[in-house]
Amino acid sequence: MAHTGTSTIDIDATCEDLMAIVCDLESYPEWVSDVKQVEIHESDAEGRPLSSTMTVDVTIREVTYTLDYSYEGDERMSWKSRPGGDVKHIEGSYTFEINDDGGTTVTYDLAIDPGFPVPGFLLKRAAKHIAAAALDGLKARAEED
Repeated sequence: MAHTGTSTIDIDATCEDLMAIVCDLESYPEWVSDVKQVEIHESDAEGRPLSSTMTVDVTIREVTYTLDYSYEGDERMSWKSRPGGDVKHIEGSYTFEINDDGGTTVTYDLAIDPGFPVPGFLLKRAAKHIAAAALDGLKARAEED
């Protein structure tokens, strides 16, 4: 059973700048604390990743999975896991919307089914934590001087 987490934050950056940051998967270990390693397998004509393999520390163990990415302009980056990794299913997205202050409202959605026994309340808490931590890291990265 998949558990979901959603978090939203306002960031003082443009949609284009934020899309550039989230597309730089190889830098994730620098600003996403749980990501230990990223390998990009394929990119599109604009240099955005189309598939990657990530190794992530989920406290009880490290897991590795491969994601496929899709894009809607500079407004949305989505991903979905391929079968065969350590996690049964992961699906998520970053959505960027210009706000009235000239910054961007960012929404992070995540659905995860680990495929191994984890108490439901822990998985639900973890999904929400991952979403909030991803946005906090993105905000810090985008607004650093």
